[in-house]
Amino acid sequence: MKSRKNYLRFRKNQFKWRWIGWHSDSVCRKCGQKGIYQIDKYDAWCCTVCNEWLDPVCGDPDCPFCGQRPKTPYEVYFLKDLEVGSAGERKFWRRKNYQHKTDGRIRHEKRRDKDWRS
Repeated sequence: MKSRKNYLRFRKNQFKWRWIGWHSDSVCRKCGQKGIYQIDKYDAWCCTVCNEWLDPVCGDPDCPFCGQRPKTPYEVYFLKDLEVGSAGERKFWRRKNYQHKTDGRIRHEKRRDKDWRS
């Protein structure tokens, strides 16, 4: 079962990168792995294994692509979940809220058990 969970986590990770951009079958010059993606929002190539941008910043502060580009590609990966109104943000809120409710329920059940015993 553990390998199935790892497989599903890997597939989710790959799907998310493909949602951000598209994968190239070319090999990175630094690490030699096939982890090169074209990030559509920033119009730049990156290596997910090295966690580095392969395209340099143009230097124009008014550039719509380079001016807003994060320092590393993984920041794009994590910011994608936290965009306003995204499904990731709603899921995170539900998970956090559910955990709070569950913890509260367990705490109250323990208190009730103590009261019944005394």
